[in-house]
Amino acid sequence: MELSRYTDVIKKLTTLYHEPDFSRLFEQLTEDETNSTRFLIKMEVNRLSAPTRRILDFRQRGDNGAVAYEYDDILHHINPAEIKLLEQLLVQHEGHYTLGIYEEIMAYHQCERSKPANERHVEVLEPAAPFAVESIQYASYFVRNEERMHYSSAIKMRIGDRVVDAMTSDLSTSGIKVKVDKNNKMVVGNLVNVNFSSLRQEYGNHLLREFFAYKLMGIDEEEKFDYLRLMRIDENDELDVFISKLIKQNKSKYKVNVRFQEENVVVKGYEQFFLPRMSGLPLYVSNDERPVLSHLLLNENNRGVYDYWINEESKSQLEACWQTPWMQGMLAAKKSIDTTIYSFYYTQNGRLYFYAADADSLAKSGLKALFLSFACQRPNFRVFKLSLNPSKFDEKKHLLEVESNQQPMGSVTLSALQEIRWVGLLQDITNENILNDYKAYSQAGSDFNQLHQYRLPAAEQRAVLTQFKFVQLRKEARFSYKTAIVASNTERSVKGWSNDFSTEGLQIELEAPLDVQIGHRIYLELPMLQKLSKKIALANLPYSVVGCNKAKTILHLQISGDKENHIGCKFFSLLISSNKDKLKSMPEPTQSPGVTAVLRNMYCQQLATMPLYIHKVNNSYQMDRIGISPNENSLSPLFEFFGQPDAPYNLYPLLSDSSVKHVFDEALAGLEPNYRPWQQVVYIKIASSDSAVTTRFEKDFSDDHERRQFITHGLQKGAFFAIQVMLSRTGRPDMEYIEKELNYVSHYAMHRAQKLEDELWSVRGVVDLIDVSDELMYRLGLRRMR
Repeated sequence: MELSRYTDVIKKLTTLYHEPDFSRLFEQLTEDETNSTRFLIKMEVNRLSAPTRRILDFRQRGDNGAVAYEYDDILHHINPAEIKLLEQLLVQHEGHYTLGIYEEIMAYHQCERSKPANERHVEVLEPAAPFAVESIQYASYFVRNEERMHYSSAIKMRIGDRVVDAMTSDLSTSGIKVKVDKNNKMVVGNLVNVNFSSLRQEYGNHLLREFFAYKLMGIDEEEKFDYLRLMRIDENDELDVFISKLIKQNKSKYKVNVRFQEENVVVKGYEQFFLPRMSGLPLYVSNDERPVLSHLLLNENNRGVYDYWINEESKSQLEACWQTPWMQGMLAAKKSIDTTIYSFYYTQNGRLYFYAADADSLAKSGLKALFLSFACQRPNFRVFKLSLNPSKFDEKKHLLEVESNQQPMGSVTLSALQEIRWVGLLQDITNENILNDYKAYSQAGSDFNQLHQYRLPAAEQRAVLTQFKFVQLRKEARFSYKTAIVASNTERSVKGWSNDFSTEGLQIELEAPLDVQIGHRIYLELPMLQKLSKKIALANLPYSVVGCNKAKTILHLQISGDKENHIGCKFFSLLISSNKDKLKSMPEPTQSPGVTAVLRNMYCQQLATMPLYIHKVNNSYQMDRIGISPNENSLSPLFEFFGQPDAPYNLYPLLSDSSVKHVFDEALAGLEPNYRPWQQVVYIKIASSDSAVTTRFEKDFSDDHERRQFITHGLQKGAFFAIQVMLSRTGRPDMEYIEKELNYVSHYAMHRAQKLEDELWSVRGVVDLIDVSDELMYRLGLRRMR
């Protein structure tokens, strides 16, 4: 029998093949046909809807611009027009690559080949097209906490004085997805009253005679239908019970919608890769009248930012910044803050005196040159980027994970979290170029006493320290202790002092840089501690460098060699055991999963940097995911510049120069998961005339004149950005953290859960992007064009 006259019906049925009520839809669309005809139509629909692994490869068929295109681990070689058609067909078939799609692409290709060259459909790929990335909306799992089931049922919708017949696509207690005809004249935000007419007839429940109030939250437009996302806005416990019971009774009959849980796995899984490796320190500021730093969220990478502020009494002077007039003045405006903080300290009579100021207050006071000229001569000079955004505690959002994981929280703790008014990030952006640039501020014979207004007052240790529960904690306690040291390698010796120590390692700070790399061995001498021990020689103690700052003045060391035979290890073990009452242990974070979950969620809503994710695909690295949050980021315009409606974010400004990606690939290949991040500063300019992009690493400029010329040209002719790149290698994904959601997906769709796991296991690195443009402008005395 010839089926050509049924082509349209067959094509429509193949797009409906994966609908849960396909059998009913098939009956409706073929109700006027004979049984034999219906049998043949169904056989053809089954054939066309069968999944396939057939490869589309047109490279040997003339010069048609075939490019590589991978989908579902199948690598095709087709031209841009065929890519566009394939993606449209995949959307229509809910992402399933079928025999029907393969045949349709083949037919399209044959048709195009038969045409004269000047009549063929040519789709030109924009240069930026290969750099489009998929965004991950951080903290977007807040409202996805209930089961949703595919369920097709007739309803009536009342919108104003109109009544519209429609069909549900899926439903839950809090919302429904509804399929309607095109041109429905619906607008997001409309109030819609819904009557479950079909359910009322099927179950005879008097409750379902009523209309229930919903709000239209979004419209998903497809070729022939629109899907309305409706959220229920009235409260009705009876309806909650009815729908919950309906879902529970029909789980085996109808397909449970696991899309939300899949998204939860993706969002939480990718957050989990980044947050333990972020180099910035999340800050939480409480109270309206007299703001104070109340909470801090630590990991191994950002611990150094916090430790920098520890004084000789093991108290954090970071909290003292919130007692200063310049900080209180910024917070009084109740607006977002994005500024630079400069700091240094010096030792006098066994005490540490910290000085800190923000960029604006230095400029207004006229002490900018004096402060920076003195600060940049200190080996402990630091430059921090501070971002703070107003935030309000929301129990529905921020306690959702706490409640779902049954993590109890006391009333006092909860009350303290409810007082948080600002959430932000403190990021150490100090590098060698910064130090060199600020040395131009040198002022001989200036009065240092003028800077006393920027000396931080003594602060109490009040902020709650919390550490990500999924980060492995240190094996042993560290003790804050300042003592003179001499560090040596094969070439030179440099004086300095310790910041802290444990039996197996130290953090030291040097008066001048020492040319070392991670993994190098150095030797320590402890002249002041030598006075405490006549029997043990505290010289030539071997240590390995496990971390260092860019300037090579702060080194993180661990013992080199056998622990039992290491003289330094023996000495510090004896020192600790003999002075337990005198030594001050470094403040260690509390381990409250509930508090950690709340602080994590609050920060994810106010993400201050933009993380990128690197996957290993075949034998190459690909940056193909970007983290975003509801809070607008200053780098968003850069990565939206080449975006398209269906792919808003594009990395073309960062990666258009292939040599830049090559540097990233080499750096990632040389990193280990336990190494501190690799960092560089990247300059990017985009010409407004032709959108030409130029990207350079800061280290690659031959001199200061060339660097300034690059910046000023970017400011005058278009847009300019300076970005500090922090690259970390990831380890295995933290499957325990997403276990609950992943198990749920596995229960109803094992293949989809496996695909999610494979995606997470392929992540090899994260890149933290920090906008340092404003600090660079301030440092060089430049201004953006208005």
